[in-house]
Amino acid sequence: MVYVYYRSHIFDCLFAMMSVSEKVLISDAKNKIIHSVNSLAEPSKENNAIIPQNNMSPSPNNKHMNFRKMPPFRFFEQGVHTAVFDSEYNTITGLIPFEFADKISLVDFELKEKSYNGDRFLTYVRKRNNQNGDDIWVVGVISIADESSMLQSVAKTNLILIIILIIVSGIGGFWILQQAFKPVNRISNTARNISESSDLSQRIALGNGKDEIYQLAETFDEMLDKIETTLENEKQFTSDASHELRMPVAVIMSECEYILNCADSLEDTRESVESIKHQSDKISRLFDELLTITRMDRNAQKLNFENVNISELLSFVCDEQKEIHDDSKTLVRSIETNIHSNADHLLLTRLFINLISNAYQYGKDGGTITVILEEDKSNIIFSVADSDIGIAKEHLPKIWERFYQVDNSRTNGSMGLGLSMVKWIAESHNGTVTVESEVGQGTKFTFIMSKNQKSAAEII
Repeated sequence: MVYVYYRSHIFDCLFAMMSVSEKVLISDAKNKIIHSVNSLAEPSKENNAIIPQNNMSPSPNNKHMNFRKMPPFRFFEQGVHTAVFDSEYNTITGLIPFEFADKISLVDFELKEKSYNGDRFLTYVRKRNNQNGDDIWVVGVISIADESSMLQSVAKTNLILIIILIIVSGIGGFWILQQAFKPVNRISNTARNISESSDLSQRIALGNGKDEIYQLAETFDEMLDKIETTLENEKQFTSDASHELRMPVAVIMSECEYILNCADSLEDTRESVESIKHQSDKISRLFDELLTITRMDRNAQKLNFENVNISELLSFVCDEQKEIHDDSKTLVRSIETNIHSNADHLLLTRLFINLISNAYQYGKDGGTITVILEEDKSNIIFSVADSDIGIAKEHLPKIWERFYQVDNSRTNGSMGLGLSMVKWIAESHNGTVTVESEVGQGTKFTFIMSKNQKSAAEII
């Protein structure tokens, strides 16, 4: 259908071109014949050659003998044949090689189209008077058939060339479209394969390119990377949470069975109930931390920034942690007074508690925990260092991951969510938290935030 449509329009265009070209051809032929005849008919030094050169009247037998003939090429120019006749159709000079010459009407300024043997001609006549008073006629004839034939030949050639061009363009266009849509097909096939197999590890991987298709494929690959990472994190999160819940639930079930089947005294029952309460508290803390982390992931954790005296807040946290934990570890403080900044009071408290309690939890008995708070021209710097066994370098990048624990034998009830929460709190305050550690030497966490902290409304 498309081919027929274009073919029809091509023939319409060619027909219109032929019509216009024929009109232009006839107009050009008219201009040529008029110019050639007028150049002979108008009086001039050259054209006086066809006029008698004296005032003597020619005899009846040789009345044209006194006419000098012009050069033969003068009577055929630009396809126009010209000749000079007298009133009796006798040729004075020139030549019209057509048998219908005697049928041309000798009418001054007459331009006509005639047919002969199926061919078309144009004729044009101009009248002149010689010096003897006799009428002479300059007649011109030009063939339109030759020009039309050439035009038709050119039109046929153009038609053949156009058809060849259409075929070549169609094949070339199809090939170009096929090549252009290969990346699109690859994108579509990859998406279909992922949908059917649920294998998010597949990538389009078109390679380097600058056009929009390559940019789209690269964007899809980046999106798949993020989706795969998110799903893997969710799977890991679910697995780790299930693992953390399994142990306290198992302990609770075991203690309940002991109470029902084996407890012989109130003291035994009390010990089992205390164990159940301890494990229940652990589950409750896990739920609280999971809820907080879920809100952080969804950006649903509300930030309430206000002017906070960070020096007083940190001193209060240090006092509380010292009271909670045993006295086998020494807490050393170096806290500059009256350090203020815009911050979320509760979240900043959680950050201090998590880092200091980690130092108590993992520090050596009889070791020292050093807490420092200071400021410079633009930043507030908090650090906490302990003298524990340290963390190997290969573990340092992973300690911020949820549920990650360097040594499961030293968890002391920790669920591995504290440092993940610390990192989020630091970032929510446009700050950074880093860790330095050497095996056998100890570990140091450093939190840095700007003194000119923005308000909550500005951050959100």
